[in-house]
Amino acid sequence: MKYYRLWVVAFLLKFIGSAWDASYHFKYLFEEYSIPHIVNFMGFALGAFLLMKEWRKLQYMTEFSRNLTTIGYVLFLIGIPLDFSYHIAYGIDLTTWSPTHFIYYIATDIMIIGVWHGYFSHTYEEKPSWKSLHTWFAMFLLECFLFPNMQQENGAISYNQYIHGKSIASKEILELISDPKSQIFGGIPEWIYPIYSVFVVTLLTVVTIRSCKNFSIPVMAASLYILIRFVFKSVFYVVHYPTSYVPMTIIFIPLFFLLFKRISWLASILGSLMYFFTVFAIYKTAILITPPLQLWEAVPAALIGILVTWIVPLIKISPILKTKHKHT
Repeated sequence: MKYYRLWVVAFLLKFIGSAWDASYHFKYLFEEYSIPHIVNFMGFALGAFLLMKEWRKLQYMTEFSRNLTTIGYVLFLIGIPLDFSYHIAYGIDLTTWSPTHFIYYIATDIMIIGVWHGYFSHTYEEKPSWKSLHTWFAMFLLECFLFPNMQQENGAISYNQYIHGKSIASKEILELISDPKSQIFGGIPEWIYPIYSVFVVTLLTVVTIRSCKNFSIPVMAASLYILIRFVFKSVFYVVHYPTSYVPMTIIFIPLFFLLFKRISWLASILGSLMYFFTVFAIYKTAILITPPLQLWEAVPAALIGILVTWIVPLIKISPILKTKHKHT
């Protein structure tokens, strides 16, 4: 298991670097060689080393998982010059939703799926458990899916500080903000936040349950993600960096799938609505500073949860994903 534990370290470094980077860019201008970028690259480099070992001698992965992970790495490398070019052409990028950033997300998703498939194959005889590394890989995939939403989660607190004259952003950042609300929130419509959250969390929950035949892994993965986000928030607060709203209510989605194992459509409705109305209550009572919400958004959020729950079971798992790992 040492090989896959090192992959956990690699992805954890990328998680730390990306979360730090999201906070960093709400305070400072874009820099190619910022410390968050270096931490992210350390995780990338460790993963590259582990991947190269499999190219020299296939030992812990299948050919499929190794090749899929490699595709993710190549796509990520292609995204680097494209992202730099995007910044040169359009200046500072105040949104996580830019085209070049999505190349990074998609590439990292592919990396995680590739490694996770390798772990599935390597531990084929073992029944998946929440105590295993399955929880970590599910958590990393959840983090990558939810990362674009950090624009709104960081933006909510940063905008509140801005309008009250307590912004901690650098002068260079403040001088570039001509439309505070739009640019701090990345120019993304407010309704995207809850709907996108329900979509990706429900999708990962349903796919993980079908793949692992275990309802507790998505719950523990979401719990682990929330815990780490709270740790980051605390550290950023202590060192006077921009903090973010932690999406703790996403836990209701996998939790209701655990509670209503045999009635997935009911689990998706209750999970989606509980997620939304809890966030909405927090927003209205101002207990915490959350991304802005409107009540009507509960309807499409619930519908997207049901739709995902209905469509995913219709997709057959490819036979290659069921192939036993063969030691070479």
